[in-house]
Amino acid sequence: MKNIKKNYYNKEILQVLLNEELSSIKEIAHIIGLSEKSVRNKIYDINTFLKANDLGEIQKKPRVGIWLVSTENQKQKIENFLMRSNSVAIKDDEKERKREVLKLLFKLYPWETVTTQKLAEELYLSAPTILKILKDCENDLKSYSIRIVNERNRGYRLEYRENEYRRALKEFIMEDRDIVQIKKNMDFFFYNIDTNLIQKSIIKVENEWNYQFTDESFYEIFIYCCIAYQRKDIQRPIVKGKDKTELLQKYNEYRFAQAIFEQIQKQFHVLFTYEDIQFLSIQIMCTYFIGIYSDEILEQVKLYENKLIEFVDKSLEVVGNILDVDFSQDQKLKESLILHLRPTIFRLRYGNPQKNSLIHFIKNEYKNVFRAMLSISIMFEEYYGLQLTEDEVGYLVLYVQSALERQKRMIHFLLIADLSRGYAQLLAGRMRKMIPEMSDIEVMSAHDFQLYGNSHADIIISTKELPVIDSRLLVIPNLLSESGIVYLRSKLDAMLIDFKKNISFSSTCIPLFDPELIFVHPSVKEKEELLKLMAQGMEGKGYVTNRFFESVMEREKATTTSIGNGISLPHGAQSTVLEPKVSIAILDTPIAWDDDQVDVVFLLGVKMMNSDEAARVQTFYKEYISLIEEEDNIKKLKNLKTNLEVYKFLIQ
Repeated sequence: MKNIKKNYYNKEILQVLLNEELSSIKEIAHIIGLSEKSVRNKIYDINTFLKANDLGEIQKKPRVGIWLVSTENQKQKIENFLMRSNSVAIKDDEKERKREVLKLLFKLYPWETVTTQKLAEELYLSAPTILKILKDCENDLKSYSIRIVNERNRGYRLEYRENEYRRALKEFIMEDRDIVQIKKNMDFFFYNIDTNLIQKSIIKVENEWNYQFTDESFYEIFIYCCIAYQRKDIQRPIVKGKDKTELLQKYNEYRFAQAIFEQIQKQFHVLFTYEDIQFLSIQIMCTYFIGIYSDEILEQVKLYENKLIEFVDKSLEVVGNILDVDFSQDQKLKESLILHLRPTIFRLRYGNPQKNSLIHFIKNEYKNVFRAMLSISIMFEEYYGLQLTEDEVGYLVLYVQSALERQKRMIHFLLIADLSRGYAQLLAGRMRKMIPEMSDIEVMSAHDFQLYGNSHADIIISTKELPVIDSRLLVIPNLLSESGIVYLRSKLDAMLIDFKKNISFSSTCIPLFDPELIFVHPSVKEKEELLKLMAQGMEGKGYVTNRFFESVMEREKATTTSIGNGISLPHGAQSTVLEPKVSIAILDTPIAWDDDQVDVVFLLGVKMMNSDEAARVQTFYKEYISLIEEEDNIKKLKNLKTNLEVYKFLIQ
């Protein structure tokens, strides 16, 4: 707005100087409504502009006035410039000048060129200034591998690969991320296309599929479709490799892109190539992952991504050898890595790696696992020709660390024995030797246990029957004997299976969790404040649209989402979910939730648009119920201190 206002006054001053043979600063200030000081500053800028572009100059004489000195030809050029421009870009910053040059270069067909003189005339800049701007433009275009080529006796043109050109043009049009400016840019580049018809086609498919993108994502798709239409007879994008083509066609993103182009074809009676469909589907994948990965994803992976299965198996072997741990039987770890790496490969291949805000903590806290995981980076590059970023390695570390802790989970024992101190120590020593999972063992008399109890122990062992009911209690009179230890071992294994079952989500549900969407002891006082915090976290990572929070609150007004025991399970509308996720909040102090008090919240952003999606949600609910129906699980959840601890608790 500031630049528009400045350029408006520049235009008005120039118009006065063209119309009047002689004026004063005071008269000009009165005509255009500025202070005399402001007019003096602007006249200095205008004079610099005129001289730089050989359009004459402004002269002034004290007590006489100010006037424009220029030839008729120069005055005509100024008139033409004022007629063609809504504003006069005088002494604009370098960024604006560079944008104007890039607009003209992007608009050229592959076989067209433009001369320095033509650019200078179009933009009313000097030839040396144009040459400097061209050099700056080339530096900006390097990130897209686009070159500005100067052909002798013809002029300048862009040299590029089609994929990079389309990405660069899309970014240029959306540079300001302002909807009004984006529309203006689209009017400039797609003046010969009925863009409204393309927009309606996309919206129709979006509604049919019940998907809703953020404004930014929608305009990315919109722009790519306009580019595809405009360049359908000029140049095709390239997706190399038949195997990549076949793989791409198996996912929702491809079918969604295909549906969009089919709708546009009906409206315009034109044909698009399968390369256009592939290119758009990849861009959708890299923007937001629409749809859901079905429960049968591993079967699809086995059919179409044998390389991924092979890579994960080899990686677990290598990392296991480094850490001296056998991961070969950990099916949950294997499945989790496959589910995580599939979208990771697409992100890395098409230039959209994911940031990991926990990377510094992970590197410090799990340094040995992180170093071990770095060993697979070279192998990843060998398999896929891609560099596995540090941020992506950090996510993989969390899966391996959880697997290690599953294997090495240490158990707190309580031994109840009304025996001599020496005999009690003998029993405790034998148990430490025979139970490697034991982290510590506390010895307590039966009287003290009945009086005070013990809430910290995982397993309680007594040498005689006690008048208490506790699921953790095992009575083993002959603990020193071999049969006593065997009995303890068998009971312990059974209890560990039940213990794991209660707190662990399966690999099917693990992709629903993101440690950055877990809020431990947030400083909130009200339900709406908390839900807004959680929804904004999901929206910020691109998992839901900006209407998600609104849909959550609509449901809260309709009915309570408190389910008792201090727990709430709110959710948003399916149409506002882009990638299914669950956000979690654990509060220090309960807050009012309708007629209840709540301190644990699971906010669901899930979809049930097809049988696969419905099956995943059903699996989540089943495992969620197993988690919350045990009082001990809820206590453990509330005692966790960080979001990473909660994440590991859920995925172990």
